[in-house]
Amino acid sequence: GKHYIYHVKDKFDRPIVIMRPRLEDTKNYDAQIRFLIYDLEQASRIADQTGVGKMCWLLDFGGYTMSNAPPLKVSVHCNHILQNHYPERLGLAVCYHAPTLFSITWKATSPFIDPVTKEKIKFVDKGNKEKERAMMEERFHMEEMEECVGGRVPGLIYDIAKYEVSCRQYDVDCQVELDAMEASMKAESTKMNGNAVAEDASKTVTIEASG
Repeated sequence: GKHYIYHVKDKFDRPIVIMRPRLEDTKNYDAQIRFLIYDLEQASRIADQTGVGKMCWLLDFGGYTMSNAPPLKVSVHCNHILQNHYPERLGLAVCYHAPTLFSITWKATSPFIDPVTKEKIKFVDKGNKEKERAMMEERFHMEEMEECVGGRVPGLIYDIAKYEVSCRQYDVDCQVELDAMEASMKAESTKMNGNAVAEDASKTVTIEASG
């Protein structure tokens, strides 16, 4: 549950990618980044299917500490991937209850963030409950969101077994689409080659007739 695609979309029909740094329990940063890309690809596909084309990131910073915070170089690398490979995919990023500790990472990475992207990043800070509620209600269906992000669903919804089934189905669907694309490209290539052969044959007949 460190990051995954939530089962409902936000109020703008964008898929929600929930990220929870406190649940990160490995130091294999390459694997972490690969899995992040995998989830972003899934979210991008869902966004395209719904026609909205963009996704929403919800970063739940509850329990964020030095022990689960990624190294600065990993944060910078993630930012590089997001800006260079998913520049138009982000519709909104909500940082929920980001602690003072995160401000250190934010100050170090924010200069590298594109100004347009930075405008899409919103902070929901602790303190003013009414303001918190208003900011979240404006963007999410709170009756479907978990209590830890101000919603009304108790506990954590994430189920690793169910998410694995969902990921495997995504893999199958992608393979089917890739196979269909490959077959279509081969058919088009065969058609073009056939047209070229026919055109050459026509030219030959024309030359022989004129000779």
